[in-house]
Amino acid sequence: MTTDPSVRSSARAVLAIGILVGLVLAVETALSTPEQVGIASTVYYYAGEAALAGENVYAVSPPAYDGYTYLYPPIVVLAFVPHTLLGGETASLALQTGLNVVAGTGIAILVWRALARRGVSLERVDYALVLGFTLLSSHAITQVIQGQVTLWLAFLLAAGFDALERDREELAGAAFALAALVKLFPAAIGLWLLRQRAWRAVVAAVVTGCGGLLAGALVFGPELTVQYVTEVLTGRFRDSTFDGAPDPDRTLVTVRRLFAALGFGPGLLTPLALLTLAPFVAVLYRRVDTDERRLAAILGTLVATLLFMPLQPLYFSLLAFPLLVLLYRLPAGRSRHLLVAGVCFTYAMFSLEMVALTLDVVPVPAGPETAILTVFETVFTAILPPTIGMWLLLIACVSICYDGETAAQSVPSPAD
Repeated sequence: MTTDPSVRSSARAVLAIGILVGLVLAVETALSTPEQVGIASTVYYYAGEAALAGENVYAVSPPAYDGYTYLYPPIVVLAFVPHTLLGGETASLALQTGLNVVAGTGIAILVWRALARRGVSLERVDYALVLGFTLLSSHAITQVIQGQVTLWLAFLLAAGFDALERDREELAGAAFALAALVKLFPAAIGLWLLRQRAWRAVVAAVVTGCGGLLAGALVFGPELTVQYVTEVLTGRFRDSTFDGAPDPDRTLVTVRRLFAALGFGPGLLTPLALLTLAPFVAVLYRRVDTDERRLAAILGTLVATLLFMPLQPLYFSLLAFPLLVLLYRLPAGRSRHLLVAGVCFTYAMFSLEMVALTLDVVPVPAGPETAILTVFETVFTAILPPTIGMWLLLIACVSICYDGETAAQSVPSPAD
């Protein structure tokens, strides 16, 4: 445990900034795009309605959100039947908001417990900041506003990591598999399970994941599961890739964006992304002999996964467990500076439209204004500020693995 007061101060500052940015985003959403409020929970409501009526859950859209459809495996729709039974879209959002509060609180409790195992004592302000971060920060607030299920995926990942630390591999594997059953890409945590030789967790994950798909086929018929695999799942990622130069206003934080901006075709984006990110993960997995290095390997795996997939910045909450533990645990030095800078950059979720609006407010001559917009358009075509933050986090993870100060202050295991 580090006793440097600057570590505690910087952790508090980072969390407070994240919460403040999240609250600003909430106000901005309510004022400028109120249609985003409850958009996901409304989709869940109509998917549950279709399931109860025996209809194809992938063929229905809410009246107010034409084109938005249910995207998860058939069996998962049963979790949204209670939303439908409440009888309205507003009630569905209220239920999902309550569930998200439970999930965010659960993540905070798991982080508190992980820090306690490591001998990190928290004061009341730290408890409040961790809880506020998991619920209200820019990493989480959009999910709460839209009524998304992503916070529950973040909770499942945190529960899985917590279970691994307590040598409850079967529980860990099941938790990871449930998260992957919903969004698929959390299955990348399987790489970490293989690296740790957590074979019981691997078996539990495979059984849980395959069991979920099989249950969907038994309950709803095999045709719906086949449609999910061959149409819905492949369509999600096909529609989220780039064909030509990326739109600077499109908020996909992925390394594929840079390669697309450089002129590479859609068929090359996936292999190029894999070739770029795989060496980072390989480096992280070479040295996992201390607690910080293991946390860095976990965080790096998650960050690399988000950089690989064509995703929006809705999934930063999945980083919560290793990120928050490292923020309170990592000693001062180069690695910590990179970590803090990376987190702060992930808060910078501003778009080209926001830059244009700012220039309209600030008195800038027409010539320089056009030049500034051109520069931002060029940069945002290739890379977005949150993507820079993700790269800084990934570099921080590598730095942790080779940082002498980290090695000197680390302990073999939080359980020791």
